Amino acid sequence: MPATPRTLVLQSTPPHPPPWVVRCLDSVRQWAEMQSHEYRCIGDELFADVPAWYLDKIPNRMAVAADLGRLQWAQRLLDANKADWIIWLDADVLLFAPHLLELGPREHCMFGLEHWIQAESASNSSAAAKWRVHHNTHNALACFPRHCPVLPFLQHAILRLMRRVDPERIAPQMMGPKLLGSLHSLVDFERTSAVGALSPPVLKELHHLSQAADAPLSTGALAAAIGAQREPMAGANLCATLVADQDNVSHEQMLTIVNQLLALGSLPDWVDKTV
Repeated sequence: MPATPRTLVLQSTPPHPPPWVVRCLDSVRQWAEMQSHEYRCIGDELFADVPAWYLDKIPNRMAVAADLGRLQWAQRLLDANKADWIIWLDADVLLFAPHLLELGPREHCMFGLEHWIQAESASNSSAAAKWRVHHNTHNALACFPRHCPVLPFLQHAILRLMRRVDPERIAPQMMGPKLLGSLHSLVDFERTSAVGALSPPVLKELHHLSQAADAPLSTGALAAAIGAQREPMAGANLCATLVADQDNVSHEQMLTIVNQLLALGSLPDWVDKTV
């Protein structure tokens, strides 16, 4: 009788994350325990094998280093026979409906699919704003089986890209979602929107709901997010790198939003609970 494939859930966080990120990490760890998966959370050792020349080209942009580091760690653990299936989840992913999430071993790698909500008008706060939905491949969720041909190729491609790119032209998502999106258009990766992403306009509306329990569901960003989803959303990347930037939500507001999401459950349920 063949052995049951071993699944390892891998995350990384810097020291002393804000309280709302701690809640996110706890949600993933608890889900891993519920699924009987091994769980491991590492710190700055995520970057142990990222070359010094790579880091020199992206000072203070560790998210771009993490795009490579997560792949190197997944490769290391699979090669060392520590698991048969690696599930990577970013530290700012909140699993608010963990009972709906099934990421069991597959033959091929898998990534997340986000429905990113963005205003077409100049102001995200305008009641008249029209909302555009961008369907993007993301690596806040990335899963790899043993002997995955994509995993070493992605590391090779990222290193080649970083070698040739002008440091002034390195976009924040160049080595992660942008690369994966370009490749997906050619090779059609397996993706799931069960772990998506919530853009700042959606987070702002969720915060508004948390402050006014009887507020009706608006026709804005939150409604657009609900309308775009085609499968139950069990969790989402809350985009820590955008928190407190410009007009986005603060860390204190994010903790309130996290509590709101945990209360609402899966995204389709938001309609009944917010109308």
